[in-house]
Amino acid sequence: MKKLAIIYLILLFSPALWAQSKTEMLLNAEAILAHGDTTAAIAQFRQTLTRYPQSFAATMRLAEVHYHIEDYNTAIQYCNIAIDITENFIGKSMEKLQADSTPTPEEIAEEKQKIQRYETDKIGIYHLKGRVRLKQLRRDDAIEEFKNALEIKQNSEVLTDLALTYLEIGLLQDALVLLHQAKFIDSVSYKPYFNLGNVHYKIQNTDSALYYYTITQKKAPNLKWPYLYSGMILTEKKQYYEALDQYSAFIDIDSTNEELYFRRAVLNSEINRWDAALEDWDHVLALNPENAEAWRNKGLSFFRIEAYDSAITAFNKALDIAPNEPFTYINRGYSYYLSNEPEKALQDLNYGLKHLPKYYLGYYFRALTYMQLRKKNKACDDLSKALGLGMKEEEVDEKLMRRCF
Repeated sequence: MKKLAIIYLILLFSPALWAQSKTEMLLNAEAILAHGDTTAAIAQFRQTLTRYPQSFAATMRLAEVHYHIEDYNTAIQYCNIAIDITENFIGKSMEKLQADSTPTPEEIAEEKQKIQRYETDKIGIYHLKGRVRLKQLRRDDAIEEFKNALEIKQNSEVLTDLALTYLEIGLLQDALVLLHQAKFIDSVSYKPYFNLGNVHYKIQNTDSALYYYTITQKKAPNLKWPYLYSGMILTEKKQYYEALDQYSAFIDIDSTNEELYFRRAVLNSEINRWDAALEDWDHVLALNPENAEAWRNKGLSFFRIEAYDSAITAFNKALDIAPNEPFTYINRGYSYYLSNEPEKALQDLNYGLKHLPKYYLGYYFRALTYMQLRKKNKACDDLSKALGLGMKEEEVDEKLMRRCF
């Protein structure tokens, strides 16, 4: 890469380069940028601007490149130069129309087309300048730049960014108005609909959020985030099968997202699809073998299908990663109880209850373990504690209830 940069820098100052047209110089700069050499590309764009000081394209690209490399002050400088260039061009076209007392219809049309093109360029540069100001956390300045762009012409992208800026400063209703304007201006773009969904989700107007996310999915089927947010809303509504479909659609687009497999595994567990849950826990752990909570939940899934040895193995893995997690000890302790290993069960349950002294299930599991060890008094004491902490009598094993009460 260094060798490539040296070659480009040599070319920049060669006489042959100065024989190039503006278009050739710009294309050369773009080629350098495509190779990933940002420094050499900036040098080439600057050389273009040195030779062609009124090159809006070179100035705009310099502003964009500096924005992307987070050199925001320099990006602003080039934005200002670009604005000056467009205003200069507009002024010249206006002067030409006014100076010629009898311009032909063709000349008038040509100059008006130029002015429209320059005005479109100004919208783009004001928009970029606003985005730079946002990165600088200068929101008031960003709002001013977005408004400058909108004074020239209503633009869906600018309206959307202005709406999002209003959201950041708490102007919720103003943001909604702008997003509705944006979707009417550009009915093809998914962005206003997506952001309308986000706003409604933020204020917990979930039916409207789902409506806009559904439209977004139709307009941009490969955009993964509406599937996530729709899945989250449907989970809140306890529409678990519909939520599963949303999460699966996300995974079809991005199969490397640990969080989505985790969410889908939890949902599969919620509707007792234990085999599907186990598959998803395997996906989570393939992506992140150090996820102790996934190991614990995998153990719980094995537990629910009565594969207690496999459950214990998964709980062991979880405790290797998070050795002080009390819930895992209680889970493993109950699995040991069901595997008829009450001494190991008691050891785990004692540790878990030491750290979770108000967890009634822990006392209930230990009561069962004490009864298995033929320690009736201790078993009944723990059962009383479990009931006192909120466990319902109908949840208690009948034999244990009869022996203690």
